[in-house]
Amino acid sequence: MLRWFEEGGNNSDVVISSRVRLARNINGYNFSYKMSDTDAKKLVKNVTDQLKTISPISGYNSYNFDYLDAYQKMGMRERHVISPYLEKQDYAAGFVAPDEDVSIMINEEDHIRIQAFASGMNMQKAYTLADKMDDVIGDVLDYSYDQKFGYLTTLPSNAGTGMRASYMLHLPALAGNDKISGLIPEVGRFGLVLKAMEGDNNRALGDIYQLTNLVTLGKSEKDIIDNLDNIAEQIIAQERNYRKQYITKRKMTALDMVYRSYGVLKYARKVTLNDGELLLSQIRFGLASGLIKADGFDESNIYQLMIGIHPANLLMISNKDMNEEELEVSRADFIREHLPTIH
Repeated sequence: MLRWFEEGGNNSDVVISSRVRLARNINGYNFSYKMSDTDAKKLVKNVTDQLKTISPISGYNSYNFDYLDAYQKMGMRERHVISPYLEKQDYAAGFVAPDEDVSIMINEEDHIRIQAFASGMNMQKAYTLADKMDDVIGDVLDYSYDQKFGYLTTLPSNAGTGMRASYMLHLPALAGNDKISGLIPEVGRFGLVLKAMEGDNNRALGDIYQLTNLVTLGKSEKDIIDNLDNIAEQIIAQERNYRKQYITKRKMTALDMVYRSYGVLKYARKVTLNDGELLLSQIRFGLASGLIKADGFDESNIYQLMIGIHPANLLMISNKDMNEEELEVSRADFIREHLPTIH
């Protein structure tokens, strides 16, 4: 079974994924940040016990932080199965669909966080997955809900629908032309945030950015998705336009950049995370733009590599602790092993 990040999708040259996240709290418990350790343990146990026997959750993989080490948690965060916030919690648990397109986090910033992914630009699919799971969980848990304010959440900015929708975007041309800093305030005027998934906003790690809604109160799920889609389509058009200009005006430079990146990764014996992500970003750009081809391999496969070269995955593969240099050697080995032959 393919996981969501192993599949292609609509507009996948720019859009890596669509994600919907729903924040829910349960009556009878304090918000997470006010919860004692005793109550946090009680919440985790009670919610887990109530959810683990119902369909389709009974067929999901489950986890509990009591039984996970730091590397396992880090690996789940690197694959977006859990959030950075949950990773830092002392007491947490959850359920993950076999293909990792649906994840339920218990004792995150809110008591329950439901998130659903779809590859490429397919927010409706992600929303449908999250909404169905929300109905399943809402049938057995007593959500905190107010007729005036909607779903009550730890942060007031999440109240109302409790929904955050986001696209993960690959924007090497816009980043390379220093256009991201100008886009950030522009999308802000429409109640959206554009930010680096990792690293600095001006040049994100791997040129990967997240576009998400900021406001949930007073807006329906359809309003949020329609607004997000409208702005995402404009950013996609700009990214494609800058790619086209670059290739049209400087095709040999573009080819040289892509082939150099490939050559470095194919023969390097040490690779830092920053270098690996940047060079893979340039190869992804080359594949998505048609500058190079690789049989049975496309831009979605490159994103798999971009996830795979993060530290936790390499540490779990080696099954031993490694210092920074050893990680760089392991990363270079991993890339060489999985890099396709291009033509």
